[in-house]
Amino acid sequence: MKDLGHGANVNNMAKQFGKNEENIIDFSSNVNPHIISNLGKYVLEGLEKSRSYPDINYTNLRENISDYINIDSKNIIPGNGATEIIYLLMKSIKKRIAILNPTFSEYGRGAKLNDLEVINFHLKEEDNFSIDLDEIQQNIEKFDSLFVCNPNNPNGKVKDLNRLLDLMIENNKLLIVDETFMEFVENEEQYSLVNRVKETPNLFILKAVTKFFGMPGLRLGYGVTSNEEIIETIYHYKEPWTINSFAENLSNYLFKDKEYIKNSKDYYISERKFMLEELRKISRLKVYDTDTNFILIKLRDYEANLLKLELFEKYNILIRDASNFIGLDKNYVRVAIKSHKDNKILIESLNKILGE
Repeated sequence: MKDLGHGANVNNMAKQFGKNEENIIDFSSNVNPHIISNLGKYVLEGLEKSRSYPDINYTNLRENISDYINIDSKNIIPGNGATEIIYLLMKSIKKRIAILNPTFSEYGRGAKLNDLEVINFHLKEEDNFSIDLDEIQQNIEKFDSLFVCNPNNPNGKVKDLNRLLDLMIENNKLLIVDETFMEFVENEEQYSLVNRVKETPNLFILKAVTKFFGMPGLRLGYGVTSNEEIIETIYHYKEPWTINSFAENLSNYLFKDKEYIKNSKDYYISERKFMLEELRKISRLKVYDTDTNFILIKLRDYEANLLKLELFEKYNILIRDASNFIGLDKNYVRVAIKSHKDNKILIESLNKILGE
């Protein structure tokens, strides 16, 4: 089976090195380590509901999401993870798409599988991976849609995209924004473009539920847009019943758990600061600022694949070799921000390998 080059390949690594999967600390996948209260109860409810088909129109699910983000449910397209929405979207837009790299590889893969013409823009490391609006404007006639991840994966910085959206509206282009990691941002409301969905059909936003709520195996995401043509086309291609009863049932509780949401946001505000400070004490690392739940690191005199192997073999720690992101080289790794206990283990292990 083809390796798609993502993190979270714990099972394969454990088998390859003869390790017990349960002993591995996975820093390669960016998932909230905290669990919502009463999860067992909700799972049992979902088990009972799994004896029937889910609602083919996802009415209750869309209404729960609607209440959470304050957007009309008719503008919400639920999916089996945000990735399903990415692939459906690629079937539903015009044929020329621009992508800001380095970023999540499934945008490019989905575009190529649907025979879209891909134009790659590059966020330059020397400019702190900032977006060059002038470059985009100069090339505006070369694409129909622009795909941006915000906060961006792998570098974790959030950007104010309002000027970029204005530029897209002025030129009648579609701006696609993946806000999968937006809920981890301290001042989320300042950066999310959800509040601009109603005003323009030139915006499509992707959201993932299970990263922030710590259950990626649940597979639940959604798209948000007021573009009726895109909504209609997506539903034309979308298969029925792609979201299971467990995910639909959990939506009755996840979005209403205000204590979990607040505690998670507060945790990441403090733990980001701790991680950045501690990692920057290791002089052989260049550590980039982040606004979300992962950190991009450049190794000054070490290769990513070697560090990944050494951490795994010696300390049962799995990190993300980020060298396969477009625009990054063999010296880049990405690490998730996990529990404080696990974060301390990672820092101690890095010090043993790279400390002076």
